[in-house]
Amino acid sequence: MRYTPLVSLLLGLVTAIVLWGCTGGSGTPLRREIAAGDRQKDWALVYFQSWRQAQDAAYLQMARRQMADAVLTYYGLQVKIGHSYPDFYIIDRKRRETCDFLAEMDRDALKFRVALEDTAREGCLR
Repeated sequence: MRYTPLVSLLLGLVTAIVLWGCTGGSGTPLRREIAAGDRQKDWALVYFQSWRQAQDAAYLQMARRQMADAVLTYYGLQVKIGHSYPDFYIIDRKRRETCDFLAEMDRDALKFRVALEDTAREGCLR
C-alpha cells in the first residue's frame, strides 16, 4: 500500500505525539530532577518565611532540611551531567543560591539560638 506524502507526514506526526505522550510529556529526566530541586528550594523558602513570622524553631529546622536537600539535588545533578552539558551553569547558579540561603539560615539559627539537627553543608564548596 502506498501512502501519499501528506498521509506519511500525518502518520509521522501522530507517532511523534503518541511517543511524546508516553514519556509523560513533562520533559527529560534531567528537567524533572531540576524541577524537584526547585520544589525543595521553594518549600524551604516558605518554611523560612514562616520562621521569620512566627519565630518557631520547627520552621527553621524544616527550612534548613529542605534547603540542604535542594543543594544535594543540584550538586548530584552537576556531578552526573558534567561540565559539557548546557544546563550545567544554570544548575550551578541554583546550587550556589541555595548554599547562600543555607548560610543565611545558619546565621539566623546562631543569632536566635536555635539548635539545628544538622549543620552540614554538603554540596556547598565553601
